[in-house]
Amino acid sequence: MAFVPNLLAPLVARWAALPGNLRGGLWMALGGLGFSGAMAIAKWLAADIHPFELNFFRCVFGLVALAPLFLRGGRSIVATRCMGLHVGRGLFGGVGQICVYYALAFLPLAVITAITYTRPLWLIVLAVLFLGERAHWRRWAAIAVGFTGVLIVARPVMDAVTVPLLVLVFSTLCHSSAHVFLKKATAIDQPMTIVFYYLMISTLVGAVPMAFVWTTPTPGQFAWLALTGILYVAAQGFITLAFRVGEATAVTPFDYVRILYAIAFDITLFGLFPDAWTMVGSTVVIGATLYIAGRHARSARGRKAGSGPPA
Repeated sequence: MAFVPNLLAPLVARWAALPGNLRGGLWMALGGLGFSGAMAIAKWLAADIHPFELNFFRCVFGLVALAPLFLRGGRSIVATRCMGLHVGRGLFGGVGQICVYYALAFLPLAVITAITYTRPLWLIVLAVLFLGERAHWRRWAAIAVGFTGVLIVARPVMDAVTVPLLVLVFSTLCHSSAHVFLKKATAIDQPMTIVFYYLMISTLVGAVPMAFVWTTPTPGQFAWLALTGILYVAAQGFITLAFRVGEATAVTPFDYVRILYAIAFDITLFGLFPDAWTMVGSTVVIGATLYIAGRHARSARGRKAGSGPPA
């Protein structure tokens, strides 16, 4: 089998020669494919398995996939100085994920993906309210534009599936709230400790509604459920690599290819074609978040240089 490393060596060398931002962007796009693939599998399984149970197994298999890393870390993994922050993040993140899986059974993947792009908009609002951060009027204007995009995306489905749509919007608020706890925890605990407690607590949160809707999956369904957990963990790893090798402002836009993956899965697996409202609204949301990211980057560069535009 020595020929295998010899065969891969030129490809590895060519990959390493690519600019860091390009490699980071490709890792980000690959991570988006992992997330979208996991969501597509879950939506497909939702015809036979309740969304609450799907969410629970995603958490469980995510824990199983990362168990070797947790065991290698030993006691240091569970040592924490901010348990309250972990509990808060796990509760909000767990509830948010339950809401996403509930909406998954009713809404197209493209609509779900477009609305989840509003998380950075919610995060700014929460950071101002609870972290003492300040936002210039340009950011508030971009937030207003972004939420207008949500209304555009929602318009075609609002009458038919009002509750799932509102639940999905609520999930973005929950995930943004979880990120506020994460931001505080990263200044105190090591990354693997943060990951461990999030998976443990969100799994427990997911177990509560799952207990009321349990159906025993078939062996084949178990295999697909395991794959969703593996894809989520792999996607997180790819995104981590993206930010490690590339600049955040360069690699973040590649995350928006997820809307293309979602549309492709909608068409090929479920026969759902996106309408003009979804495409226009998605463009508005993406444009607003990209503008905010760009303002943040320029503001950060200005602070390093001693002056810069307000964020």
